[in-house]
Amino acid sequence: MRDLPPGRPEPTDESVSRTWYRVTSAQRPARTRTPSRILVPALAATLVAGLVVGGAVLFRPGGEPLGFGAPPSADKSSDPNLTPAPPETVAALNALAAAAAAGPPAARVAPGRYIFARHDGWAAGYEMSAGNGVQRRGGSGAAPGQAAVPSNGTLERQIREIWFDPQGMVAVSITDGKREMSADPAAGRAAFKDRGPSLFQPTPEWLATLPTDPDQLRAELREQIGEGGAWSTDHALWSTLQEVYFSADLVMTPELRAALLRSFTGLRGITSSEITVDGRRLVAVRHTERGGGNEILFDPATGSAVGRRSMSLDGSVTVSVPPGAPKLEPGVTYQATWTQKVVAGVGVR
Repeated sequence: MRDLPPGRPEPTDESVSRTWYRVTSAQRPARTRTPSRILVPALAATLVAGLVVGGAVLFRPGGEPLGFGAPPSADKSSDPNLTPAPPETVAALNALAAAAAAGPPAARVAPGRYIFARHDGWAAGYEMSAGNGVQRRGGSGAAPGQAAVPSNGTLERQIREIWFDPQGMVAVSITDGKREMSADPAAGRAAFKDRGPSLFQPTPEWLATLPTDPDQLRAELREQIGEGGAWSTDHALWSTLQEVYFSADLVMTPELRAALLRSFTGLRGITSSEITVDGRRLVAVRHTERGGGNEILFDPATGSAVGRRSMSLDGSVTVSVPPGAPKLEPGVTYQATWTQKVVAGVGVR
C-alpha cells in the first residue's frame, strides 16, 4: 500500500487494521452466500486515506504522511475477548430493544435525495515518535519498520458533516462545517457497482431484507464479516456497526433496530454503562479487546444510535484537556454524538 500524499489525513492504528482486514479478506475464497461482504482494494485504499467516518480518523489536513506496508496491529498477540455479555448488559440491551420497537419508523429516501449526517465531538491528537527521535503529528499509523509510540494527546474539537448517497452509503461530500475534505464518491460507487449492497455498503432496501430473529440476524452479521484478520470477528463486526449506524440508523425499521439490539446479547466482549454527554443521558454499549474499547451510544428513550466513543483501557494513553474542552472520562480518546436527516441535495442542511 502506498504512502499517503501530503495533506491527506492519517488514520489511527485500529482504523487501518480494520481496513487492512477488509483488504486481506479479498485474498480468501469468497463464500457463495455473501460475496458482497468483501470490499474491493480501491475502496479500502480510499478508507485508509481518510474517508472512514467517525472517531477512527482525525482528518488532519497538512499532516506529514506516514506509510503503511503491513497491518499495524500484526504484532499484537492478545487473545480475542470471548467473555459473554453480563446479565446487566443483557437487561440494558433488551430495554433498548423495547424502546426501539416502539420508536420512529424508517425514513424514506426518495430518488435524488441524500442522507445528511452531522457529528460533533472531540478527538485526541497525538505527537508520534517514529522510533528515530522524530516527532510527527497525527494518528497512530507508522511507516514500515518503525515503531510509532503516542505521547501525551490533546483533545481537539471535531465537527464532520457528510452527505451520503443511500445506494451504498457512499460519502458524496465531507466537510468540517466550513470546507470540503476530499471525498471520493467515484471509488465508493465503483465498489458498490462491483459488489452490490452489504454490511459494508448497505442500502435501505438491503437493510430491510435482514432477518429480525436475533439469532439469525447475529449469524448473518458474523457471516458478513467472516473470520480471520488481526481482530476477532465480533470486534470487527462492532467497528463496522459503528459506521453503519452513523450513516444509516434513520433508515432502519423499528423491527430491525430492536432485532439488532437483541442480537448483541449474544456477542462476546460486550458490556454497557450509563453515561452523560452534554447533559444528555445515554447508554454506552462497548466492545473491549486488546486494551481498548469501542462504544456505540444509544438514546434510551428511542433505542436509536446517536453517537460513539473510543478509549484506551490499559493506561498507556494520556489525554490533556485544553481550556474550553469537556473533561472526558479517563482514557477516552474520542467522543461524539450525531444527528441525521434526509435532504434534497448535497450542501443542504
